Amino acid sequence: MNWAEKLVTFFSSKGNLYMVSDEYGLFKRDVVLQVFAQKGITIHTYRDSIVFRYQYETSFRHDERKSRPTWIVTIATNQFNQLPYDILCNAIRIAISWESIFPSLDPTVVQYCPDEVLSLLFDASSNQLKQLNYYESIDFILTKVYQLDTSIFSSESDILKAAVHYYSKNSEALPSLFFQRLEQNIKKAHPLFSTEILTVFQSRELLTHLLNKQWQRYIHDFSKRSHEQIVESNTNYDFSYFNDPIVRQTLPNYITPIPISNMVKFENWMMAGLVMESKPSIDVNIIFNQDFTNFSRLEWGNLASQIGEIQYNYLKNGNLPSTWNTQIQTLNEHFEKWMIEEYENLRTLPVVPKPKMVHQIPHFLARKIDNKMALIVMDGMNFTQWNMIKQHLASDGWLFEEDAVFSWIPSVTSVSRQAIFSGLEPRQFADTIYSTRKEKTYWLQFWEQAGFTRQNVAYENSLGLEEYNQLSLSYMQFPSIRIYGAVIDVIDQFMHGAVQGNQTMISELSTWLSTNYINHFLADLVDQEYDVYITSDHGNVECLGTGRIHEGVLVNSKGERTRIYQSEIIRNQTHLTYSDSTISWNHSGLPKDYNILLAKDNYAFVPKGDKIVTHGGIHFEEVIVPFVKVKR
Repeated sequence: MNWAEKLVTFFSSKGNLYMVSDEYGLFKRDVVLQVFAQKGITIHTYRDSIVFRYQYETSFRHDERKSRPTWIVTIATNQFNQLPYDILCNAIRIAISWESIFPSLDPTVVQYCPDEVLSLLFDASSNQLKQLNYYESIDFILTKVYQLDTSIFSSESDILKAAVHYYSKNSEALPSLFFQRLEQNIKKAHPLFSTEILTVFQSRELLTHLLNKQWQRYIHDFSKRSHEQIVESNTNYDFSYFNDPIVRQTLPNYITPIPISNMVKFENWMMAGLVMESKPSIDVNIIFNQDFTNFSRLEWGNLASQIGEIQYNYLKNGNLPSTWNTQIQTLNEHFEKWMIEEYENLRTLPVVPKPKMVHQIPHFLARKIDNKMALIVMDGMNFTQWNMIKQHLASDGWLFEEDAVFSWIPSVTSVSRQAIFSGLEPRQFADTIYSTRKEKTYWLQFWEQAGFTRQNVAYENSLGLEEYNQLSLSYMQFPSIRIYGAVIDVIDQFMHGAVQGNQTMISELSTWLSTNYINHFLADLVDQEYDVYITSDHGNVECLGTGRIHEGVLVNSKGERTRIYQSEIIRNQTHLTYSDSTISWNHSGLPKDYNILLAKDNYAFVPKGDKIVTHGGIHFEEVIVPFVKVKR
């Protein structure tokens, strides 16, 4: 017998009319309606006297008692005087409450129990003879029915296992009355337990969120230990829920598998919560034997990423193949032609679903922002250096959503980086196009126009050159910060001393990565619940000097790959003189009186024969840069 069947026993007189005071709404529960219907008992909730009189006269009164069903009319608490007197005189009056079914428990507590729990409670309370008060009733149900006995919780893992067991038996969250009591009991017994662990009984979604969050941390830490790196965090990673074998069994039911590379050897039990990234190897011959004449923007972006990966792997293992420079030069000739014909159109393309040019990045982020957001600009980083950074971070458990964006031309910091932090085309910041002094102002203005206050926005540059110190960063000093822009300058600094070209760049970058500055920087941002994006204002390319152009005051700015003239006529004359090694560049997104002469191919305006790493032109390694969301 279950509790609803016991309720039926109070109505044993067949064919009679019962007037029932239903204080707790027992007769509104589906299980009661179902059981009583199976017994041939009709339940009517009294609301309207006319409707009731009609049903009584047509469906009950004139039928013989033996042939008519038992009829139960429910009313609010003891409101019998609402009923017609003549009918009430011929009816059996009865008050039904939870005390009728569960005499030893507080009825206001039982009221909180869902139907599936009441069946268990009926069995559990059958031998409970002592009358329990309000709190004793709650504790009895928690312990005997929900099997949440706080006296056996010795660790947070015990709570987690109890929650997993709870949701294996119950579809809904723990009712609020019982959750509040459970929380009170746990806090009293274990005041140092985290607040977050207690939320797992509030919904299955919160349990799933916590398990996935801890799983990501666990795999991140495991990857670090696999590479014999020291874990530095506010969290004690020696403790993990996944050290418990029972918690490990939850992986298939709760964990969204994390993509991983084959750079770390994981234990067999972990594989249920992991998925191996399958990335086909890049065939160099196929790469360079493509027909580049009809390449699209997306194809050039993908190609730049692939070339960066190949070039880094070659440099990491020693030297580039003897045919490499010739192959790159041929490829870049097609790219220069595409830039001259198609680049002008990029600024007209929409910012969604992904930005196409660097000045669109803040507009894209403004549409995506849900939490706090951090944009890290690695000044001067091309795809070769990004692939080196990426492999370093991947070994530390980081994941990436990668895209490619186009730099502004000339691909120099004062133009392209200002475009990133202002969200403007260069013609819109003509007054500051030769410097970066107003970047912070532009960054603040952009986000103010997007609806944030200055107190929500931070910007800082020249990072990465000193030892990492989280407390010195502005987003840590001001808790109100929600938008954080940062510039890491190390790659741009390495260019100036790259006497051996790309090989020096790789060597210098490797030394910097070994400090784990970028690891700590990203980890702390994610720990502070920032969505983190990495990009670059422009790339860089290994160049060969063709000799300097001596024009004195006729040129406004003399870069290694780009020269800026106020006079279009002088720029054009210079181009005609050096047509074999220069490109005359025009673009409607640039200011007036800003006339550009670019070095062609991988040439540079430096002493003939000198090898340098620099930027400013339209080589694909300078123009196409990474735009990456990083997460773990």
